[in-house]
Amino acid sequence: MKCVWPIALLCVALTSCSEFQSYRNTGYAPVVTRGLGTEYWLNELHNTRWSTPEESRETVRQWEQELLDDPSDGNRIKLALLLVAGDEAVRDPKRARELLDEVTETLTDTSDREFITVLGQMIDQQEQASAAISKLNKQVKRKNRRIRELEEQQRALTDIEQNIQQRTVQPETENDGQ
Repeated sequence: MKCVWPIALLCVALTSCSEFQSYRNTGYAPVVTRGLGTEYWLNELHNTRWSTPEESRETVRQWEQELLDDPSDGNRIKLALLLVAGDEAVRDPKRARELLDEVTETLTDTSDREFITVLGQMIDQQEQASAAISKLNKQVKRKNRRIRELEEQQRALTDIEQNIQQRTVQPETENDGQ
């Protein structure tokens, strides 16, 4: 019994040490972010998910100011990510492309480089989608113009038909009176 208390206290002391804490059976140590890298950028984007369009625009203004104050690759990528995957009100793939083109080769982490590649592909897809939407909008405008022309022709034909009916009805009534 005398041996149990010291062993119990030793176990409590050892389990409270960070070196001995479990990692929930993942087999990996938790990642610690230092304000850099993919996890940080995605977390910053996630923090904007429930923003209103005006709040998103304000976030863009703030992040642009951060970029002016510290023109680091991390700030470029963070802003580019918001301009690609943020709220619809702030999406600007052209500006995001410019920011990514300014990223230097100083990023050595493989996952960060891969993230930039994927972000570039997202920008390409958005640009292609924008071009397709623009083309469809032009087609819709042409179709709508054609529909208006056909409607005008239909009205003109209806007017002509009514005119013809009035002319055929009037001589009959004139003959009836004679």
